[in-house]
Amino acid sequence: MPNYNIPIIEKIYEAYSAIADERIKREQDKFFVTSSDYSKFYTITKTDNTYVSNDNMSYWKQTIGYPIIAIMMLSNEIEYNKEVIKYFKEINWKKINTEYKNDYVKVAEIILNAMKEKGIDVNFIKDETAKVYNQIKTLKMPYIKSKIFPPK
Repeated sequence: MPNYNIPIIEKIYEAYSAIADERIKREQDKFFVTSSDYSKFYTITKTDNTYVSNDNMSYWKQTIGYPIIAIMMLSNEIEYNKEVIKYFKEINWKKINTEYKNDYVKVAEIILNAMKEKGIDVNFIKDETAKVYNQIKTLKMPYIKSKIFPPK
């Protein structure tokens, strides 16, 4: 049994944004992910099949956070449809999440509704996101939260 919690599906949308905005950098065995409002930097390391991260979800709730999801997607550990990424550029998740008191489900609903109003096929996005989520639910990955790099 893995020692991590499965994230809510809405965190995948934040991972899409990190990829779309190119907020992920790699230096040797470390990854650095910048938050959506560019105020925080998260450090993620991977050794064998173990991820260590200091993003808030991973650090405080021992749940796979969006930075780990994004890195797994970019590393081809999780398959995803690259067409979905373009719809998630320049979304300030931090601002909207704060405004709605971290009701991640509500925030995702608001963002998807705005996309729908622009004529974007939201059902396609939801279907592709469900495929990613199903892969996350079946991971055989050990995970440890970081005590080395507290969130900044």
